[in-house]
Amino acid sequence: MSRRKKKSLFTHKKASKPKCTTGMPTDSEWKSMPDFASFVVFDEKGSPHTFSVKDTAFILPHGVLPGKLYDATVYWIGKIKQIRARNEEDVWALVQWFWSPQEVNSVIKSFDISGCGQYERIKSDYYDYVSSECFCDHATVMRYDERAIDQQEFAKDYFYCRFDLEYRARKILPNVTRSACCCGVSYNPDRDPVMHFCPRPACRAAYHQECLQRPTKRLNAAARARKFLESWPDTDEKLTIEDLVDSRPSRKRRKGLESSISDPLEQFPAELVRMAQQQIVKGVQAGGVVGNVRAVVAARQLIYCSLLDGSSLPTDWKDKIKVIGDSERKSSPVFVCPQCQSLI
Repeated sequence: MSRRKKKSLFTHKKASKPKCTTGMPTDSEWKSMPDFASFVVFDEKGSPHTFSVKDTAFILPHGVLPGKLYDATVYWIGKIKQIRARNEEDVWALVQWFWSPQEVNSVIKSFDISGCGQYERIKSDYYDYVSSECFCDHATVMRYDERAIDQQEFAKDYFYCRFDLEYRARKILPNVTRSACCCGVSYNPDRDPVMHFCPRPACRAAYHQECLQRPTKRLNAAARARKFLESWPDTDEKLTIEDLVDSRPSRKRRKGLESSISDPLEQFPAELVRMAQQQIVKGVQAGGVVGNVRAVVAARQLIYCSLLDGSSLPTDWKDKIKVIGDSERKSSPVFVCPQCQSLI
């Protein structure tokens, strides 16, 4: 995935007098106000910035003075649901808020903020009317599903969202324990150096190194790499590479190719095999927030499907195994998944 250049927050053009004198609209007044698709905010240089319905934006918090630039984490973040106005200078937006972990903890005391990163936000079902003068820039909040094996990668300084807040019910969805380590503590991308991920369908979880056990049987590097690859994301069965080849109907086996090689992996590009044999990891010292989950899983799936049905690799296989940062990561200690006992 190509990295997008982050936009800089802008400062507002100073006004000689306040444009809004009547205050926030009431619910009844809001219903009577005309509806618009977008509005424009001018920065201190006079450059226009358009905000539209469905845009996510940085919003100036109460008590924070305009005219200065702050760290991005200082600003509130909200998604524009509707735009209405009393007149062309008195424009308001109905905003759905992304809450900070600290804000969520203020209403749900059991929510553990120690498992959250500084760029983490929780999407709430809480709405407010916000003046257009409070909008500072467009924002991007990446959705992050820790159990997803095709999770899109994003840079470590991107905002992301793992959970939703049902404000009235005082409920967090999905349940935090769904993606937590076996110790019950959630992954903190700002703190945890290396998390080991098991891609098997019944597992799909990441674990702290200190919560895992080492394998009892010692294997050489080649054997370990093969065991990593055989932790297939498509099945919970403990199938070896040879099991997959032998399970195919004979008519689907490639004529002449497999009979001439001793190892079925030799038929695949070395770059693909190297990626598939990597440990799946994420963390401060392991490739960032998302890590190499998507790329390594894709490599294993390509090999699995080809071995299972005898098909050729797709022409775009290289695009499927691209990863942000170094594709060749330093190896970590070998551990055993606490659920399926596969090497991770």
